[in-house]
Amino acid sequence: MRRRQVLTAAALSIASLAGCTGPGTPDETPTGDSTETDTSSSTETDTVTPDPDDPILLVVSNGRDVEQTVSVTLTRGETTLLDESPTVEPGGRAEFDTGIADPGEYELAVDVEGGENRTFPVTIEGFDVRHGSNHILELMADRMVLLVEE
Repeated sequence: MRRRQVLTAAALSIASLAGCTGPGTPDETPTGDSTETDTSSSTETDTVTPDPDDPILLVVSNGRDVEQTVSVTLTRGETTLLDESPTVEPGGRAEFDTGIADPGEYELAVDVEGGENRTFPVTIEGFDVRHGSNHILELMADRMVLLVEE
């Protein structure tokens, strides 16, 4: 008699696990409705509304031991959006609203007085415009880098 109880319990256990050991199947039941999703996008034609309280800033950060005068010019094609020449103390920062309102390709020209100059390509996407992703020009002892803060 004990054998029948064990077999019944085993059969019930196996039945309760039915379908749990197969390859992953969705828990959803198809409804028969299908919708098409357009996955193509173009940052050049998408309309993006910038947050007026969180503009895209250019921050010049001086990590050097001496004061630096830095000329920064941000352009898109023939249009100049920013043209500033701050003098930044050691460990100091200067912030500028870039005026960027559209995704696209920009160029940042940097000229450190009495030192190096460099041009950085700047790609702005819809996310950057919506959320005010800042760009930080970091002047280090031996080089300069452009960082993106999202």
